[in-house]
Amino acid sequence: MVKLQKSNGRMLKKVFFSILLIFIQLTIQAQDAKTRWVDSVFQTLNTHEKIGQLFMISASAYNNEEELEQLTSMIKNYHPGGILITQGGPQSHANLINKLQGESSVPLLVGIRAAWGLSQSLDSVISFQKPMVLGSIQNNDLVYNLGKEIAREMSVLGIHVNFAPNADFAIDSQSYPNTLSYFSDNAKRTGEKAISFTKGLQQNGALVCTIHLPELTKPKITETRDSTLFLNINKIDSIGLSVFYQLSDQGIDGILTSNLHFTPPEQSMNSPATQIFMPEILKSRLNFKGVVFGDITYLEKLAGNQQAGEIEKLALEMGHDMLINPNDLAGAVKKISKAIKKDKALQARLNEAVKKVLAAKYKAGLYNHQSINTDNLVSRINSPSAKLLKHQLSESSVTILRNSKKSVPISLIEGKRFASISIGKEEQNEFTRYLSKYAAFQHYALRMAGDTLSLKAKLASADVIVIGVFPYASSFVNEVAPFIRSLARKKTVILCHFGNPKELIQWKELPTVLAGYTDEDWIPKIAAQIVFGGMYAQGVFPITVSDEFKEGQGLASTSLNRFSYSLPEAAGIDSKTLEQIDAIAHEAIDSGATPGSHLLVAKDGKVIYEHSAGWLTYENKIPVTEQTIYDLASVTKVSATLQTVMFMHEKGLIDINKKASVYLPELKESNKKDFIIKDILTHQAGLWPFLPFWAETVKDGKLLPAYYSYQTNLDYPFPVAEGIYASKVMKDSLWSWIIKAKIREKPQRTVYDYRYSDMGFYILQRLAEKMLNQPIEDFLEQNIYEPLGAYTLGYLPLRKFPIDQIAPTEDDKLFRKELLIGYVHDQGAAMYGNVAGHAGLFGNANDLAKLGQMLLQKGSYGGQQFFKPETIELFINKQYETSRRGLGWDKPMVSDWAGPTTLFASNKTFGHTGFTGTCIWVDPEFNLVFIYLSNRVHPDMTNNKLLNANIRPRIQEVIYRAIFNYRQY
Repeated sequence: MVKLQKSNGRMLKKVFFSILLIFIQLTIQAQDAKTRWVDSVFQTLNTHEKIGQLFMISASAYNNEEELEQLTSMIKNYHPGGILITQGGPQSHANLINKLQGESSVPLLVGIRAAWGLSQSLDSVISFQKPMVLGSIQNNDLVYNLGKEIAREMSVLGIHVNFAPNADFAIDSQSYPNTLSYFSDNAKRTGEKAISFTKGLQQNGALVCTIHLPELTKPKITETRDSTLFLNINKIDSIGLSVFYQLSDQGIDGILTSNLHFTPPEQSMNSPATQIFMPEILKSRLNFKGVVFGDITYLEKLAGNQQAGEIEKLALEMGHDMLINPNDLAGAVKKISKAIKKDKALQARLNEAVKKVLAAKYKAGLYNHQSINTDNLVSRINSPSAKLLKHQLSESSVTILRNSKKSVPISLIEGKRFASISIGKEEQNEFTRYLSKYAAFQHYALRMAGDTLSLKAKLASADVIVIGVFPYASSFVNEVAPFIRSLARKKTVILCHFGNPKELIQWKELPTVLAGYTDEDWIPKIAAQIVFGGMYAQGVFPITVSDEFKEGQGLASTSLNRFSYSLPEAAGIDSKTLEQIDAIAHEAIDSGATPGSHLLVAKDGKVIYEHSAGWLTYENKIPVTEQTIYDLASVTKVSATLQTVMFMHEKGLIDINKKASVYLPELKESNKKDFIIKDILTHQAGLWPFLPFWAETVKDGKLLPAYYSYQTNLDYPFPVAEGIYASKVMKDSLWSWIIKAKIREKPQRTVYDYRYSDMGFYILQRLAEKMLNQPIEDFLEQNIYEPLGAYTLGYLPLRKFPIDQIAPTEDDKLFRKELLIGYVHDQGAAMYGNVAGHAGLFGNANDLAKLGQMLLQKGSYGGQQFFKPETIELFINKQYETSRRGLGWDKPMVSDWAGPTTLFASNKTFGHTGFTGTCIWVDPEFNLVFIYLSNRVHPDMTNNKLLNANIRPRIQEVIYRAIFNYRQY
């Protein structure tokens, strides 16, 4: 046994040393290949071509034809080593790079300033978070992933060098945009972010040139000798250079010294301080072996008036290897060429620099240069994964600095009145848009200090005030701060700051403060979700601005299982596939199936797709938006009445296996005396599908005055339509007609089969209102909709919402003789005062989806338990072998393409459709909620194009295909 262990040990050692030997050999071979390529190229260059390799010239696709010709001529005649991408779009720059590479005898090293992505220099490409936002993120893997993604985008565009990251942490500027260009004012945090970002770039093929070295000429590191200011190496603050030590150890490819104020204003470029920096600081102290870049635009400020090429020559002498933006390339080549003839040391310096530039080109893969593939550049750069990464970075950055009253997340919505104030921005913005997805808000704006007087009265009734402070507010924030502080003494105030984090000192007295750092990059959207518990806060503060707000500070918050709003890929759905929905939605509109529609898809608790299409009417005046409210028609059955039945069942108020007549004795003498509640819910109690009761109240096309009035009063209290009111005895008359109504015939001693019917939900409404001892609309508002934050769900929407927010339905020619807007389309429900068990509910997609999500989450939403899981399970499951229905809920048809759902929907799916062109479908197997709302009955209820074209199931099918495609690819 001992011999066997020794034998295994020797074998493992042999394997280890074999692998090590192979690794060493491969490394040597790679180094040999690089050396051979560098030497071979170097030997082909004449003196002028060598000097040309020192320079990187700016290239913009926005240049006019003459400027582009000059640029091409410069490439041909002076052989610069590289180009720096400035302005333009991806397609135009790719064409430009291909053209310039074709003109260059040695492949060009292409650089870009892209600390927060290619958008820092180019348009039409995705913009990522600024460094300070990254500084607030605790998960450094995300920062690495950003570097990786930027490297990928650079590769797509044939770019090799990124002049980033900024590794300085001495934030000495009061400029807000400049503040965002720093990771942190803490060396450790800056180092972590800079290293992670750099690794992401380098390990994915990009060269990295760090910028913004710390300032070394403070009084503590200088002294006077012979009236000359010089740099004392022994007094350099090693902490100030700590990040650069780390980056140098990491093998950073380049350092841009031009951002370093290592020379006092009164010194010149050839002062002792300047001359000592390169060899002593970069090469000895930092052990830096990469390319030293210098920006001539900056260096010429130090040099003052010089002859053509003198600045470039001095920069080379100082130890720079590559010079950006030469002021006079021809003059520089001439000056250096002349100088090296007399100066052997400068000749050696030139050779050293050129070989370092060529070595960088080899590392960038230019030994095997390929032209850029210009197909679909924008879509390849702005990929779904890039957008998802940007969203994840934003989710991880928002920071709760103070939450002393535990106001965030807002748990209870019911009974509270919400208001928002946008300081420095209009009241309708991304922040307020997402606040409104959680609760009913009154939105206000503060654009100047004088607005506070008018706001005070408007905010008097608000219980919770959420404030967004935007960058523009910096000019007057001092004047409005006392007003905000006074509000916080009386009400719950939550302040979300989207500007310069240094300005947070203004708000140190407030009990609840969130820092977002910027109003870009989806940050306001994320902050709104954190406020309501759709997401939880993860960020930490990257700088110190006061004793109250210090670097490293950040409070965690919790999620309340409310909806979050994200991107399809965040929930495992392919966004490219989802784009097919647009075509189907617009097909419905173009074919006249409906004037407009809105649909929503939620998966895994995330709303990942919303699409508005078309208009409220065919006149194309008011477009559909996410706030458009629709008549839900028969979706009322499951979204309203069924919720009361579930409640009564769970509380033991009813037994669904008993006859309805047990609770409604008036049915005992009728033909409905034996109707069991369960059979009513599954539509197999024998009720007639539909009876036109309204015809009993009309004669010769006119409304009978015994039932209707054109003015409301105590005798006619129930709204039927605009300017039409039903008698106070109408509901009793209707109930009497329902009791007496005929039922379906069947053979004796057989059970009724499934036949969909509205009639049973008249009975269930009557049952609910009796057992709950209140109108159904009041119960639902108090116990379901308001706690959910589903504030658009409800009956009679015109009582709360403007008419132009509601989609019209039919132009009723038979009964009410008017266009119906905000009044229920169903005639029987209208006779019931627009509040009925089978129809009458209105709402938007977002709020209907909240109800679906609550059911999907086994009765839980927003931190509240509305129903027990077993209650949900009972009602959503199939009840009989002979019928697909659940209790109240519809279910998929197994093999019929013309069924209410796609055939991809799982057998666990439950939902319902509505006559007006609506539906809700919830699939627990895929953790999916699908809402489609339209007003296909406008202006004529006989329009069946939406049904005939199978629009809703086809859209639903795309959703499943998007899930399958994501899993596949």
